[in-house]
Amino acid sequence: MYFFLSVIVYGQGFIGPGTSVQGQPTAFFEPILLSQARVLPKDSWVVLSGNIINTLPGGKYYTFRDSSGEVAVEIGAKVWRGLSVEPSDRIVIHGKVKINKGQISIEVKAVSNPGRTNIRQGHAVTVTQPITINEAKTLPHGSWVILTGNIINSLEKEYYTFRDSTGEIIIEIERKVWRGLSVGVSDRVEIHGELEIKKGQYSIEVKAIRGL
Repeated sequence: MYFFLSVIVYGQGFIGPGTSVQGQPTAFFEPILLSQARVLPKDSWVVLSGNIINTLPGGKYYTFRDSSGEVAVEIGAKVWRGLSVEPSDRIVIHGKVKINKGQISIEVKAVSNPGRTNIRQGHAVTVTQPITINEAKTLPHGSWVILTGNIINSLEKEYYTFRDSTGEIIIEIERKVWRGLSVGVSDRVEIHGELEIKKGQYSIEVKAIRGL
């Protein structure tokens, strides 16, 4: 059960998309070059366009290449959401920057390819354009969705109520996901995340958020 709190909890200060302050993670929602991603702080959100050229040891690690270089990316089995690609397929990956011992990698949360689809009966899908809450509720568990609307209140811990013209849904936003963004109930936002369905209840685990 969720409990309503009388005070809305915001992110720490306002930072517009694509801006970094004193090493704080930032967020990009349009494709950037890998060379640009390399200079961003840990946990920054990035979108990259390029090719997966090979598989690395570990079963979920790959080499991703764009015109500016190569990087190791981590793509868990569920993140593919039924999508199958070849090295010649240009894809778009959405994920966060990881830095370990000075080495950068990308933890991918969504993969899309305009030339291929992952539509299979009952299989999670990747949505690449904003949809409504009602539309999201027709998708399978684990689907990647983009929604626009307003956060209208804060619930227990890191949970909030999100509303658009078609209804409301519970969303989870961990503190680090705010990446410096601060919003009020009148501020329209766009959220990117994974649809969860538990005991018939719908929610979104948000991985990136931006102000509109």
